Amino acid sequence: MTIIETAFIIIGLVLVYLVTTLYLKKIGIFEKYKISFYGPALLLRTKKGIGLLKKISSRKRFWKSFGSFGIFFCFLMMILMVYLLAINISAVLSFSPAQKEALPGIEFGLVIPGLNPLLPLEYLAYIILALIIAIIVHEFSHGILTFAHDLKVKSLGILYLILPLGAFCEPDEEQLRTTKIKNRMRVYAAGPTSNFTIAFIVILLFSGVFIASVQPADGVHVLYVVSDSPADQSALSDGMVVTSLNQTPIKSVTDFLSVIQNTSVNQTVEISYMSYGESFSESVTLASQADFTGNETHQNMSFLGVGFNQYVDGYIEALKHPLRFSFPDGLILLYSLPFFSYLVGYNPIVAPFTQGYIIQGPLSIIPVEIFWPMVNILYWVFWLNLIVALFNVLPMMPLDGGFLFNDGVRSVIQRLNSKISEEKREILVKNISLFTSLLILLIVLFPWLIKYF
Repeated sequence: MTIIETAFIIIGLVLVYLVTTLYLKKIGIFEKYKISFYGPALLLRTKKGIGLLKKISSRKRFWKSFGSFGIFFCFLMMILMVYLLAINISAVLSFSPAQKEALPGIEFGLVIPGLNPLLPLEYLAYIILALIIAIIVHEFSHGILTFAHDLKVKSLGILYLILPLGAFCEPDEEQLRTTKIKNRMRVYAAGPTSNFTIAFIVILLFSGVFIASVQPADGVHVLYVVSDSPADQSALSDGMVVTSLNQTPIKSVTDFLSVIQNTSVNQTVEISYMSYGESFSESVTLASQADFTGNETHQNMSFLGVGFNQYVDGYIEALKHPLRFSFPDGLILLYSLPFFSYLVGYNPIVAPFTQGYIIQGPLSIIPVEIFWPMVNILYWVFWLNLIVALFNVLPMMPLDGGFLFNDGVRSVIQRLNSKISEEKREILVKNISLFTSLLILLIVLFPWLIKYF
């Protein structure tokens, strides 16, 4: 998608949003439901849920310990993220013009299903549910830590701009500003730390329970079917598993090639395949490979027209044990599934590729129509919580990482020079924060924008 196409789509969505919101304001919906504008976004405030957060925060010692760990962990992840972004910039600067042109556009940075290719519309329900969970966990955690330090929460609510941008917890800013630095940092660290925690818990459930029950069916798994080939004219499709050809069992790609090499052009053979545990058989007349390659030397070579996924066992094994499978390769594969889906057109946990698996153990009683949506919900809850957490630890205002960085700088300046006036300290903090925020913003946007220059 070009930058002009992206711009037109964004402008169209904004215009529809503005017309709709202005109309709702005119007919009194805003006043009725206590909705207000926050810049171009909508702010929906409520006091409902405050009592629940206060009750949860009653175990103050636990939550303060959680917050203290969060400060350390967030700074650790902050350093890691800045390091990875710096490596990314270094790599992009060495790209050729053609490689820069192939880089993803700015649409990849928008959390809008359908516009962002990594968030396709067919996953819309999963993405929205996972995003709601990530946002609520993040903001409510801030509220819990606020109450744990005996600070006031004014309201809870949702920030909305075309799509929900986030839930929010509105503390008493004056109390938060005047409380101890460590208390304030615990409050800021709570959101990303809770997202990291949810991501970790959910991935244990995803990998250790659900994917642990999945076993690839014996045979060769079809990755794609060549258009207008004999396979395309049969019932074979992506994700199915070829189990025999010409009455010979097929266990591997080598077996398949051995059988196909012993057949002739226009020969009719029987092919057996499996889909969601059910077996099927039909007759297929093989074609000449030359008709599809254009190479006359392939004239007498028989051709079925399928490509196979030789690594399906490795993919499933990596998803079962992401922390143990050739670390960090398994973890990288787990994180990269949306990129796989976009770049290669293959995602091992979505249809049609899920039809090549057998569900074993206690979870086999769950119908596949329910099992795989559950798997995908868990995956997107993991992925979006991780993304929200990683983005929020960046030392950039107004992210949590920016506030943590500010207080970290403030604390260091105070220790290095205890005699410095509060006014001078705040000017230093403000200037360092502004410079750092602009630098991080440039580093984040650079790989997306360089292709347009």
